[in-house]
Amino acid sequence: MTKLRRPATALLLALASAAALADDYRFEVEGAFERGTPTDDSGDFDTTSLSGSWYFAPVSTDGRPLAEAAFLGRASAVNLTVADFNAFDTNLDGLSASVDFYIPGTMLYAAVGATHREFITGLSSTSVLTDKDTSWFGTIGIAPLDGLLITTSLRERGYDPNLTARYVGELPNDHFYAGSVSIVAPDRGETSYGIDFDYYLDRTFSLGVGYQSFSLGADGFRLGEDRWEVRAEKFFSKNWAAGISANTADGSSGFGFNVTWRH
Repeated sequence: MTKLRRPATALLLALASAAALADDYRFEVEGAFERGTPTDDSGDFDTTSLSGSWYFAPVSTDGRPLAEAAFLGRASAVNLTVADFNAFDTNLDGLSASVDFYIPGTMLYAAVGATHREFITGLSSTSVLTDKDTSWFGTIGIAPLDGLLITTSLRERGYDPNLTARYVGELPNDHFYAGSVSIVAPDRGETSYGIDFDYYLDRTFSLGVGYQSFSLGADGFRLGEDRWEVRAEKFFSKNWAAGISANTADGSSGFGFNVTWRH
């Protein structure tokens, strides 16, 4: 009887292990679209992007909100994003690549990457002037507690004092929440900050709200002020999800949606 139990036990353990591995994922791809409509009827601004992440090790979803599995697991990854911004009947391209890395056995986090972008330098009644540039960026941070990451970032043009703190925690009712606060104090220009909060009704579904203040930065370009966003995201399986959002700011309003696939 004992001899029969051992193979059966081994088979059950193997099946359990396989089931656990099936919940893991190694890479994910997200497509997103956002439209902004100015109140002055100057034309819609459309942003379309496709981003992907490949993780150095399988990301476990066990006991975690599916959207926060990589963050809670401190998963290191290679990331790539391509984007197209359409404004004033002009298409502007963008590309970003980065590596995020949690140093094993420590609380240290680091990221480095580069962006290539096309941007508008001038407008007239007959033409739109554009230019392109490529620059690098870096981020360093610490993860002193499970679910907490504190970072600061710098760019090739210099360092504007900034700090971002993000925390994902669990409530007594077994529901999770995620909150983040960020602040940027440029050498020239006013301080800007952002606040985000998401509540997970279960492991698959979240509702969120965000606020971002924009101010006149060192480059002299004003994006707008007091931008509010509400959003929702649902994982229909452990492999794919969809989300929607709506936002409003001084002088504009907009909406967006995204689709995520994992494997």
